Amino acid sequence: MQIKIHRGTHQIGGVITEISSATTRIFIDIGSELPDELGNSQSEALPIDGVTDGPVDCDAVLFTHYHGDHIGRLSEILPGIQLFMGPAAKEIYLTLQKRVPHGIPDKVEMVNSFTQGRKFWIKDIAITPISVDHSAYDAYMFLVEADGKRILHTGDFRGHGFRGKGLLPALIKYVGQVDVLITEGTILSRDESDYLSEHELQHRAKLLLQDYKYVFVICSSTNIDRIGAFCQAVPRGKYFIGDQYQKDILNVVENYAAQFSTLLYRFEKLLTYGENLRAKLETRGFCMLVRSNRFFQKFLDYYRHAHNDETLVIYSMWSGYLKQPESRLHDMIDGFSNVIPLHSSGHADIKTIIDVCKVVSPRNAIIPIHSTNSRRLSDLGLPYHIEYLDDGQTYNL
Repeated sequence: MQIKIHRGTHQIGGVITEISSATTRIFIDIGSELPDELGNSQSEALPIDGVTDGPVDCDAVLFTHYHGDHIGRLSEILPGIQLFMGPAAKEIYLTLQKRVPHGIPDKVEMVNSFTQGRKFWIKDIAITPISVDHSAYDAYMFLVEADGKRILHTGDFRGHGFRGKGLLPALIKYVGQVDVLITEGTILSRDESDYLSEHELQHRAKLLLQDYKYVFVICSSTNIDRIGAFCQAVPRGKYFIGDQYQKDILNVVENYAAQFSTLLYRFEKLLTYGENLRAKLETRGFCMLVRSNRFFQKFLDYYRHAHNDETLVIYSMWSGYLKQPESRLHDMIDGFSNVIPLHSSGHADIKTIIDVCKVVSPRNAIIPIHSTNSRRLSDLGLPYHIEYLDDGQTYNL
């Protein structure tokens, strides 16, 4: 087997991994590059023969989840190549693509789905998807097996979310020891001194929602666990508000999560805004999920001027977005007296990365990706060989 990281050995986002046997060629994630912290766009030109350019020479592309830095170049994949992602993730991404300008819902409709823990085959390569906790709902690791070798590709994952406690048991049950571990290492590039769990975030949110009458929460419409945390934190008598698009996303999750009967993924409390609610919201108070658009901006503008002291804006996204000078997020926050960051990372902390390495005990190598400081992995004292690749370099297994 061969492994080639086309992009992602020295950066976060835009990841593209190729795994091949003598007869089969598959890819895991084909993502768009993220802008840097100054908002500068990266160079996106990266044609891949047989996948985005030329005659088809690829048997399948698997997506770990629906974040743009992992799936953003879906539209460029040549017709005739099989595409795979989780069933709920597909429906969430389809809902998004039906809404955005220049969306690709027809392409998303063609994506195949799979079942957690159930092995399927791409010619001579066996794939076992393992559901993991991430800030994208229905995210997966992939165990890839061929030629008597076993490779685990982690995608993005974490252990501090609401479902994080299931990570290591799932790896023990479905994976065991592997030959190569390809792991994300986002935290290797960042400071984890204040790594907040989703449980801790929910507790803090509950206190804040008791202290302020009007609360706006800036967060991603597809960060389902975050929305669930705020939903459960809203006190009795206060409204929980979103728009119809947000409601559509949450309806998808409820349909898939109903079988687990988990309170976290029940969103009956969320009401879609209508003018009939305006007076009631002002009287009783609310928690409103907002995004950067004109629909929500008018609410922010009104409460900024009419009820500034009673209003709280909670920023619940990666802080790097606010550092980008052209970000429209500044318009949402500027002028408010009470602004609080309250965020939990979607990526594994150092301890969780170490735990995963120990559970799968890679015989041959750990290959870090999705990091600007992957060599920090050598400082963790792991008793395994670490293979530091460059983009485009081939590793033979």
